[in-house]
Amino acid sequence: MSLNQHGLPTRVPAIAAIGQMLADRQLPAAERQQALDLLVQDHADLDEVESQAALWAMAQMGRDETACTALLACADTWLQNAEMAQPFLDGYAQVCGNRIVPAAAPAFAQLQQLAQHDAELAARLPTFTKAS
Repeated sequence: MSLNQHGLPTRVPAIAAIGQMLADRQLPAAERQQALDLLVQDHADLDEVESQAALWAMAQMGRDETACTALLACADTWLQNAEMAQPFLDGYAQVCGNRIVPAAAPAFAQLQQLAQHDAELAARLPTFTKAS
């Protein structure tokens, strides 16, 4: 059994199973929403690897407004770790697209701050445009 950075069993396999559920378009919307809600509910307790797994799981929904809302609900916590900036941006592009929706403004403000110390991130941010 693998352990996370807190010495507890890793939740990556469970998060991967949630990702598979979120990808299943045959699953009723209410069940997919419950699975998504679990990720949001527990996001602050995840270590970096588990957080990246949760980002991947959300991205399994593809372009989806509920997935975008869930991702943005986790942004403040996840973006406190500079290592999460690139994976977050990848996940945002997959579920929200390349437009910065008004609800994403705080996350992109955090990303701008992180980009001051990350040239690759700074180069990627201009590919996202504000929604009009």
